[in-house]
Amino acid sequence: MKQFQKFGVAAAVATVAAGTVAQDVSRSETGDLAIIPYYTVLDGTNTGMHIINTTESTQVVKVRLRRGTDSKDALDFNLVMSPRDEWTANIGAGGANGVLVTTNDTTCTVPEFPAGGAEMPATFAEGATEGYVEIIAMAQASTELQPIAVNAEHDAGTPESCELVRQNFYRVAETSVGTATVRGTHTANLTSQGTGTSPLSSFVDSDDNALKVSFMLTDPTGGLEAGDNAVMIEGFADAAMMTNQQPLSFGTDGLLNYDPLNFELPNLAYGSYASTNAARAAAADASSTDGSMWAGLSNAIDADAVANDWAAFSTADGTVHADWVVTLPGQYVMTNPICDIYTGYSEANATAAAACANATAIAAYSALGGADRNQLPLLVASNVDGGSLVEGSNMNLWDREELSLAGEESTKTPEDPDLGFSPGGTSGDPADPDVSVVLPYEVNVIAFGDADATTAVESALKLSVTPPATSDRGWARLDIQSTNPMPQRWNLTGTDDDNVQPGASLDPGSWTATDASDVGVVGFALWQRSFAEQAGNYGRMIEHSTIASSGGTIR
Repeated sequence: MKQFQKFGVAAAVATVAAGTVAQDVSRSETGDLAIIPYYTVLDGTNTGMHIINTTESTQVVKVRLRRGTDSKDALDFNLVMSPRDEWTANIGAGGANGVLVTTNDTTCTVPEFPAGGAEMPATFAEGATEGYVEIIAMAQASTELQPIAVNAEHDAGTPESCELVRQNFYRVAETSVGTATVRGTHTANLTSQGTGTSPLSSFVDSDDNALKVSFMLTDPTGGLEAGDNAVMIEGFADAAMMTNQQPLSFGTDGLLNYDPLNFELPNLAYGSYASTNAARAAAADASSTDGSMWAGLSNAIDADAVANDWAAFSTADGTVHADWVVTLPGQYVMTNPICDIYTGYSEANATAAAACANATAIAAYSALGGADRNQLPLLVASNVDGGSLVEGSNMNLWDREELSLAGEESTKTPEDPDLGFSPGGTSGDPADPDVSVVLPYEVNVIAFGDADATTAVESALKLSVTPPATSDRGWARLDIQSTNPMPQRWNLTGTDDDNVQPGASLDPGSWTATDASDVGVVGFALWQRSFAEQAGNYGRMIEHSTIASSGGTIR
């Protein structure tokens, strides 16, 4: 039986073979993972973030901006939040590469924020003016007597010593693991500030409801603001997941130095990578090293369809738009991370990068469930001609009087105008069931109305839907399905501090999800309303409801 679920209501509890990781969308709107479905800095819009530590323990938190086109890690940093602390920040346009994160808060950040704000690095900044945000509770101090907790604690509004806090996030060589005087991240649950009588700090798994995160989109020029809670996941991880915050390291030969605690971790699949160092291996729980966290998360936010209001009309008295944001977080876990690194960094060995694209490697990876980039293309519609949706498509629109306007339940006659995705382009014979249009990005903005009209979300990732002239408001359902029923999830093994060649330390593992076709979807409808007799715009944000064929009951 299909059931409606709201992201703020309970979703699935996933049990995976490598261990039990109970992940659920939080009813309390708190968790140890938050996903902000959309950020943007386009057209003067700012995105605000509020992160609250709800616990009486010091929390270490990863904040990561992923660009909307392909989920590349465009900017990340850590927060070390003392008990009951709150950190606020703004994502806006600025800096050398187009995106600037600013804050007036004193909470310790790793690295330190410059006075003017943290600029997005150039590596993946192109196209990263829009995207989504992962906020992951990495670990909490085992007691408030740990040096990192003592130094992060506020005194009259200022932490004791953020400089000493930052010493805990340097890379530590395998041979120095456990040596107290060596500053940095030693294992997933042990760090050192390098100085003092007892410089080591120990960590445990963060409380399942450690964080509350909210966000808002603000257009100061247009006078629009709307916001909501982030999508909050509780029970995301069951082990400490401390990692360093130094740049990736390449040897003189241009090959990647294997680092099981590198800054791109933790992410939606891994807390750390497998390590041949005994102390590191003992500190990392199996469920945080084998990728099984993604299996649980994708099940928890799985959606067969999303449903929400839509509107696009303009009268003499005012205008109303309701655009959709549909975000598919975590698609990067289907990719070969070593090859992504080699093809994305200028320091990387060109031969190694080429090896990731050669026919032999692609054939080997394809035999295991997908090509080198195993992104899940998600169907928006089938049977498409020239970018127009026709009968039998995966998107259904109704007006507010129950009339079906288009989609598989449509009653329109042949002379009625079809819905149209733009930009257009002939996709092939509309009778061919293999012809399809896909959601092309990790973040997709669906705007209702004429393709060239001003809409609520001014986005470079926009698909336009032109409703029939007979209706300008109603509700819609977008069915979601994967074209790859068995996506590949990558396992990694390596030797600390050894150079890694593509394939040499890469063990493609098998997909372990109970339902491998689960597709995680988050998002909302953003309303913009303006009226001739009232100054300014009025905005609101409404989470999508989801339709799921499995995954628990509404509570």
